[in-house]
Amino acid sequence: MEKKSRFELGHTEKIRRSIYVFLRDELELKLKSIALEEPYRRCQDKGVPYPYVDASDLRPKKKEFSRESSLARPFLIMFVEDTIDAAHQKYIRFSDTNKVRKDNLSLVPDVRLHRPYSSMIRFFERDSFFELLDQLLDVDYGLLIQRDNRFRKHNRFSLTHFHVKIDWPIMEAAESLAKELRYVSKSLYEQGERYAEILQQKLFEFYGWHHQAVGGRRSGALSAFQYLKNMSGLSTVYVSSAEAKSLTRYSEKGVARYGVIQFDKGLARALIESSGLTEESFRQGYALGESEGFFDVILFVTYKHTEWGKPPEDGKLRILKPDYSWLAIDMEMILPMPHAVSFRPLPVKWVYRLEGDKRRV
Repeated sequence: MEKKSRFELGHTEKIRRSIYVFLRDELELKLKSIALEEPYRRCQDKGVPYPYVDASDLRPKKKEFSRESSLARPFLIMFVEDTIDAAHQKYIRFSDTNKVRKDNLSLVPDVRLHRPYSSMIRFFERDSFFELLDQLLDVDYGLLIQRDNRFRKHNRFSLTHFHVKIDWPIMEAAESLAKELRYVSKSLYEQGERYAEILQQKLFEFYGWHHQAVGGRRSGALSAFQYLKNMSGLSTVYVSSAEAKSLTRYSEKGVARYGVIQFDKGLARALIESSGLTEESFRQGYALGESEGFFDVILFVTYKHTEWGKPPEDGKLRILKPDYSWLAIDMEMILPMPHAVSFRPLPVKWVYRLEGDKRRV
């Protein structure tokens, strides 16, 4: 379903959209810290090597398997602009049994809140919200944040459910995407089993992965977002992977990924000069840490869908050509540290850089 832009909304809907986008920025800032910055600091404190993201890890369709990092913190979060109707519980498993309330939380080991429980603890505007989210991130499956429909006039968002399982089969997600992109008209198998198998593989490519190298949370995340795309309102899915060692976001903006990389100081000096910075300001504003030859920085990569990964302009059915890529890198940016509020992201070309080329930034 094509989402309405902010300028196509009524005044009340515009306010809700503005609140949602603002809260999403706040959530993303916190998740970036949890998934990347905090593990990095723990490695520094313990004196153990940090599992950096390699350039190849950020390229679409990477096939190689990676070893899971015990230092990473995997999680899955769904944040929706509206309220998911109970009719969708067949595929997005949320109900009274996993609702965020005192009797359900008491069943979860190691959940220790620093203040007496209140039903208001789960609302986004409360100081307790991120404390609760942090406590529940490690519970298997995912978390659901949505608008509380008991407060329709106030546009209040809350962490409503935990231990939310995604039960939409990959086959159905692939069929949904194939119809959207006009590779099939009615059924995934209308062109035969081999055609259907390739479309299921291309589903993973569409969301930035290779089908053979993706684990449970990442599969659940892309299935969840493909399902949520068919609802009104915006949806955002975040997934942190212990194997990929990165934080991935699916939203109306497309696919994006965060990771901590080692940025060669030769490349950094060229970037510093072209950006009008000094090495010390770069160190203070962008570097998590450094070694003799590298600055450790957070790289943000956004991806775009190619012609073959978008619906055709004429709306007609088309033939699948498996060798044509559905996803490509759009932008790469080195992000400033959270405290560096006056610093802007710095555009770079790092993922496909030529090895040994110190000039290409």
